[in-house]
Amino acid sequence: MSDLVDLLDTSHFQNGLLLGLLALAVGWMLSLAFGRKRPPLPIGGFLITAATFGALHLAEEPLNSAVPALVLVAIGSLATRLLEMPRWVQPFAVMPGAVWLAVDTAGTELQWVRVLMMVLIPLGGFLISDFELRHDRMGLGVVFLTLAVLGVFAAVPDTEEALVLMAAAVPITLLAWPRVRISLGSEGAYLAVATFLWVAAAGGGGRPASIVGASACLGLLLLEPIVVAVNPLAIKVMTWLTNSPAGAVVASIPQVLLVFVCSRFAARLTQEPLALLVVIVAYGATIVIGWKASTSNLDSRRSAT
Repeated sequence: MSDLVDLLDTSHFQNGLLLGLLALAVGWMLSLAFGRKRPPLPIGGFLITAATFGALHLAEEPLNSAVPALVLVAIGSLATRLLEMPRWVQPFAVMPGAVWLAVDTAGTELQWVRVLMMVLIPLGGFLISDFELRHDRMGLGVVFLTLAVLGVFAAVPDTEEALVLMAAAVPITLLAWPRVRISLGSEGAYLAVATFLWVAAAGGGGRPASIVGASACLGLLLLEPIVVAVNPLAIKVMTWLTNSPAGAVVASIPQVLLVFVCSRFAARLTQEPLALLVVIVAYGATIVIGWKASTSNLDSRRSAT
């Protein structure tokens, strides 16, 4: 109990919560002004990123050139949409910002972590953006990301940055559940994954395997688009749920399980290859279950007809 009280008394938590509540208020006002009878406003990724780095600045954490790099990520992703380029161009457009952020990350000197960021920010942003195309009206992008953020806090040994991200993201999630007012957004997906990985790298340097587990907490945000691309029937596993608060909770159960395994098992190991093995097994089991569920769904439909 004393540890929890000490946690709530830190400037990192208080600044994160303050900026998170401010972002909640801004998002709520924007949704009232522009979001009535329209799809959810695609501002979740921007709000989470702005609140997190604003709070880190207030806590006097060293940010180096993280903010300009994130701005470059946003410009790259936004430019492709404004110019009406194909969606597959977007990851290449955000690559310069991703490389800048990875190279400039002060939390780690591990080269494989920098490479991971360079690859996963464009690729992960693309996959999450694809996920949002199907599930933004359920708010699942924001909800799943917040669950992943909780996993990062549980995974990394140095929790200052993760505490800020968690304190900022949780209030913003109220804009996506129980009533869906916002989504991460296409550009926001890239910003969200960039912020997420920056925090994981900053907090995991003391136990590098924790960065593997923390990054893998993205879970279904990465897996679902891949499974759907290979087997389009898999989309039925989640879309059969109604757009309701209860439906979002049920849809979140596999994400919760993945986050638990990655943050409490993979991230606790001392060697990166072993952590990666646990992640591969967890991801593989999730893919198999999703594939079986979609197949059984098709079989039941055929038998019904």
